[in-house]
Amino acid sequence: MVATYERGPYAKGRERREAILKATLDVFSQSGYRGASLRAIARELDISPALLQHYFSTREELLMDVVAAWDDENDRRSEGLTFLAHWLVNIKHNTEIPGLIRLYTALAIEATDPDHAARDYIKRRYDNLTSQIVDDIKRQKSVGLCPEDVAPERVARLLIAACEGLQIRWLHTPDFDMYEEFVGLLRDFRLTPPVEEAELALSRAVV
Repeated sequence: MVATYERGPYAKGRERREAILKATLDVFSQSGYRGASLRAIARELDISPALLQHYFSTREELLMDVVAAWDDENDRRSEGLTFLAHWLVNIKHNTEIPGLIRLYTALAIEATDPDHAARDYIKRRYDNLTSQIVDDIKRQKSVGLCPEDVAPERVARLLIAACEGLQIRWLHTPDFDMYEEFVGLLRDFRLTPPVEEAELALSRAVV
């Protein structure tokens, strides 16, 4: 098969869209979005509303893509880790990006409306996260790191709900240590927290 490569205006358009998305992710990581319109977001990015709307037709499309880009960054940061270690690494990183956590929390709440544009996206995100947690709990069972009577699906749902609750508490009280609380929660559910694995990854990220 002969390899093909994007060239010309399509490649440039894709690069420009990715650049706008990266800039939006950087801005939202600290300042959040507070329900802003596309026009307000464009002003924050110092670009024209018309240019922003050329690449993202609605505010909801942009916000979903920002969350997806955030997930991609988290995956790259935690590549090679077990999923629970991946989760711990990114909980720690989340303390550095309060704006993005506010954005995600607001979008998840907005998407409880059955007619919201992000409804299906948030459901798929929850389903994917649940599946990864279930797989890691089963892995822990297979190597004797958690009891056989732990119910993976139930624990996965509760961990997701608890993590999002911890994030809201942290947003209200920034000195609240959601990382340590989540480690304790894993123990409460009789899972083995992969703290050493996560801390090693965090130390490497700092260097």
